[in-house]
Amino acid sequence: MVLLVHGRGLLGRDTTVLRRSAQRSLEAGARALTGHTLLEDGDVRLVWYADVLDPRSTERCDYAPDDRRARRIAAADGELALFASQIGDVLGSIASLFSDDTANVEFRAIAGDLSYVSDARKRCAAERRLTSALARASEEHRPVVMVAHSFGSIVAYDRLTAPFARADVGRVERLVTVGAMIGVPDLRRILFGDAAADSLTLPPTVGSWVNVRNPSDALAAPLSLPGGASPGSTAISDLLTTVSGDEPDAHELDGYLRDPVAARAVLGAWCAAFGSGAPAGCEVLRDARGR
Repeated sequence: MVLLVHGRGLLGRDTTVLRRSAQRSLEAGARALTGHTLLEDGDVRLVWYADVLDPRSTERCDYAPDDRRARRIAAADGELALFASQIGDVLGSIASLFSDDTANVEFRAIAGDLSYVSDARKRCAAERRLTSALARASEEHRPVVMVAHSFGSIVAYDRLTAPFARADVGRVERLVTVGAMIGVPDLRRILFGDAAADSLTLPPTVGSWVNVRNPSDALAAPLSLPGGASPGSTAISDLLTTVSGDEPDAHELDGYLRDPVAARAVLGAWCAAFGSGAPAGCEVLRDARGR
């Protein structure tokens, strides 16, 4: 299956509509490559965590005491965390003053982003959603191709590189990051706050990692920036989309999934996971790397 990890700014959106829209876009990419849609209902799932970060949510959890994420957050820049927490509280309070739903939701969404930096228990709860989705796929014996968009690349990378990941999330055939922020070293240092933030490594449960970015997307970063992906790593690669003037927003998830480069990165791994018995059209994507 394809597991989608969404980006920021989606609080208040209809999750069913989002998933269906993403699936249709990926199917459009598949038709452009193979002449077939390939995917069926149930092949694409959305990992939803926006509601967890909402200031109104009481959903939280704790990392295990021996989990390095708990130690890392405790040792991070306390002043930064305090500042993010205070700003988030202010934005949450402002949101309550607006009767207009759009303004209310937007302030809450920004406050939620800040809580991922400042509140370890909120971060734990967001990542737990991803853990649950992966565990369910493992129980169903369904290989996973994970697509993480924008801020979702941060959530996905933090969870997949966590201790004990191999035991509780199973294998991910491929991680495909699109419009991703994870390649920015300074952002990793703010969010992760340890020496590991200086370099990216292939998570232990991931077979390969393809980072796809649109050159017109100002929020997308290559993994090969200084301090980025390990030199010579054949399992991690950066790819550029084919730029289309028809896309109104270079950062939007659906635009990425319609693009043949991103669609091939996702569906090449999806087809390869079948072994024998792959759907018609997969023969065009014989290269297991999807490139």
